[in-house]
Amino acid sequence: MHSSVRFLRSAALSLLLAGTALGGTSVRAAAPEPASTEAAVPEDARGEPSVVAVPWSDPGTADTPAAPPTVATATPEPTTPTNAATPEPTPKPAEAGYRRPKGEAERMTERKLGEHITYKPGKGITFATTDQHYALNIGLGLESLYTFTDRRPAPAGEKGSINTFEIRRARLFLSGNVFTPHIKYYTQLQFSPRDLGLTDGQIRQSPVFMSWIAFDRIRDFVPQVGFFFIPYSRQRVQPVLKLQFPDFSLASSEFGLERDIGIDLGSKDLGGLGKLRYHVGAYMGDGTDFGRPNDFGFTYVGRLEVQPMGDFDDYVDGDHARRKAPKLSIGLGYAYANKDHRNKPINGVAPSDGGTTDSHNATADIMFKVAGVSILGDVWFRDGRRRFGSATVTADDGTISPAAREKARSGVGWTGQAGWLLPRLPLEVAARYSGVRGIGSTSLVDTDEVGPGLSYYFAEHALKLQLDYANGWAHPAGSDRTRTDRVRLQLTLAF
Repeated sequence: MHSSVRFLRSAALSLLLAGTALGGTSVRAAAPEPASTEAAVPEDARGEPSVVAVPWSDPGTADTPAAPPTVATATPEPTTPTNAATPEPTPKPAEAGYRRPKGEAERMTERKLGEHITYKPGKGITFATTDQHYALNIGLGLESLYTFTDRRPAPAGEKGSINTFEIRRARLFLSGNVFTPHIKYYTQLQFSPRDLGLTDGQIRQSPVFMSWIAFDRIRDFVPQVGFFFIPYSRQRVQPVLKLQFPDFSLASSEFGLERDIGIDLGSKDLGGLGKLRYHVGAYMGDGTDFGRPNDFGFTYVGRLEVQPMGDFDDYVDGDHARRKAPKLSIGLGYAYANKDHRNKPINGVAPSDGGTTDSHNATADIMFKVAGVSILGDVWFRDGRRRFGSATVTADDGTISPAAREKARSGVGWTGQAGWLLPRLPLEVAARYSGVRGIGSTSLVDTDEVGPGLSYYFAEHALKLQLDYANGWAHPAGSDRTRTDRVRLQLTLAF
């Protein structure tokens, strides 16, 4: 009896399989696609106070999730209504890179907080309306800096060795777009004592570090109006929270142009080639003192950039993408400062005699990245002509005499900087050499600075710990050489 039942079951199963084969249908299990070793990384938005690169300012859109796989059936597909919204394309995955630390790509991807709310480390939280016509990005930057300095010989009346521990920067970033995706706005507020110029309990600087509006409807002709870093050189426009060292180089501090109020016309992709950028602009020439009456002493600037191997994040130090294909950016800038009231164009302090300075300024720079290696270089030139003022000084006995006439700070400068992110480690070793030389009749002192740097990136530039050492020496005219040794340790958090 049991043998008969087993025989009938086997026969029924054989007939079922045979019928399926004759019917021409088959069931095939879909082979699972191999899992990607890294999550797709959105292109790094250059995110800082700059015209070339605006941090925190790209309102962004919430990435459209990839549609789930569909299973083909014999039922005809329904006809799509003609007025149905076309879904956004899935974001293109970024280049895999070369030996990135495990988990770094996933850690730096954008996260969705809601249907139109996202968070990205180092960029902040972005809120956007469904039509993307209104967006607000909120970001926060904090830097705590410890500095030890030893000076030989010690300055008169001061100790040779000093140290400081300070909140170097505390910044709030607000940016986005209004009415349309093409009207962009950006405001950066500052709160640290040094940024506010706190002296003897008095605040001497505005909490508004930068603020501007841009209209990018026409790709090759984008006007930007407000108070921002003049797009004259690479280093001064780079996001300060995204540097390989705790601060800018010696030459950049001397020759770079600061923030000023004015108008800039430019394009981040001239001709749609992905290889050209330009800027031309006119500024009031008074820097952070732009609120006072102006004597028509304006500053005029032009800059051209070429990326022969295509666009990339050239305004961010370090090659965190560890890209396999090399990338290069070359920049040239020129600025003419007319009747500047400071001893450096839109920077420095008032000359001792209180006059003004006209100056021609030029710079050239490069940024190169490949496989975790980054190289930055720049050269600078300034030729100034003074209009001496009539300032006076009063001696202790009450005698009044004309102040000493101060010469222009004419000279040249340079920076050479390189970094290497170790394979599969969030650790970067770097080195920098920068120098300044006076030329002609000048008040500029010959100065040099050289030293290594070490950075540990917990989350790329969004959370990092940096240590550097610099040995500097100067050659004041008619005086002995002075030497300085400096050690800095800085913790950076960019929310």
